[in-house]
Amino acid sequence: MDKAGLPVIFVYPCRKDTSMQLVLEPPHMGKNWIFFANDLANDKGFVAHEPCYHRIPDSERWTVNMYLREAAEEFGLRQFIFNQCQWEGSTGWEFWTDNKVKIKAVVEKVAERLGLTVDTTALG
Repeated sequence: MDKAGLPVIFVYPCRKDTSMQLVLEPPHMGKNWIFFANDLANDKGFVAHEPCYHRIPDSERWTVNMYLREAAEEFGLRQFIFNQCQWEGSTGWEFWTDNKVKIKAVVEKVAERLGLTVDTTALG
């Protein structure tokens, strides 16, 4: 449970070369499902309102974001995702859809490509 008492689904890393944590946050407080990647390696210096790829090209952020966009495209949700949460060490994508089957498919695909596991039981 998070601070608001809502269930949170965690993805625990099975890769030994990353401390990245994936979190699937259920809808609450006016937000839909949000898929977070936290503790991103090599992300120091990220500033959301600046084009900073060339400053931190080795950040895991770019890989996570690319995998998420590709998976969303594959499952027909590209126009229903938004990189809503961006701060140093974290990236979070909100799904603007209630289609839990497709959300689950996207989340599992991203976790698989990252070499992580994910518990999607809350999605059904």
